[in-house]
Amino acid sequence: MKVTFLKSSIIDSIMSKVKTGLIALTAIMAAVMILGLASAYAQTIEEVTMCYGYSEATLSPLGFTRAFLNTNEEAGIWAKINNPPDDVTFKFYYDDNGVEKEYTGGYSKVDVILKEGTNWGIAFTTMDIDGQTPSFNPGVWTAKIFIDGEVIEIKEFNIIDYSVIVSSIASIKESVTEIVEEKDQVVEAYNDLVADYGVLVQQYEDLEDTTVSEVQLMQLNNDYDDLQDDYDSLKASQGTTRTMMYGAIVVALIAVVVAVYFGMMKK
Repeated sequence: MKVTFLKSSIIDSIMSKVKTGLIALTAIMAAVMILGLASAYAQTIEEVTMCYGYSEATLSPLGFTRAFLNTNEEAGIWAKINNPPDDVTFKFYYDDNGVEKEYTGGYSKVDVILKEGTNWGIAFTTMDIDGQTPSFNPGVWTAKIFIDGEVIEIKEFNIIDYSVIVSSIASIKESVTEIVEEKDQVVEAYNDLVADYGVLVQQYEDLEDTTVSEVQLMQLNNDYDDLQDDYDSLKASQGTTRTMMYGAIVVALIAVVVAVYFGMMKK
């Protein structure tokens, strides 16, 4: 009887340990599966960009930009999200004397648009600018994307005062005009100097064939050297003027490109 009882106790102990091990193994496997599923279905934002809209066919953004004019009707923000939720919330912020302030008029909760046959979708919204608070607060703005109440992505963009651009372009045009006029004056003086230089060279060559005093020859040599210095200096100044002119023209062209780039703006 004692032997039978002892065997039974040993078997019960082994079975208890086996059950405990199986339970632990099952728990571990369940945890791994849960973590795997969580990883597989994690909601991640793959890309965010400021734009003017998106293609309904491809869901891709249209009109990439980092800045909007205060005369634009609206600013758009586009986000591509893997394993997206049903909806996404956008909020916009601006700087108020060094303090980040939420623009409540920009609050937007939108439904995610799923890309058929894929595991991703997009969220897109706009913030009105023209005639609204953003048009009177040019500078750096921030868009924040929230999923389930948590900030998932932050995107900065600029709102530019259109009148400042117009004023800058006008100022650049005026500067270019002044530089061109200065260049014309330099070219005219340069041509006069070339003519004078040519005459002096000829006179010098003619004098070499005649008898002149040593003092006269020294004076002529000095005049020749002075003119050569003036000639070299003028060439150098002409190069500087050209450099300035080209630089101003490049700046002007950049400003024009900016204006053209925002061709969709409301003026």
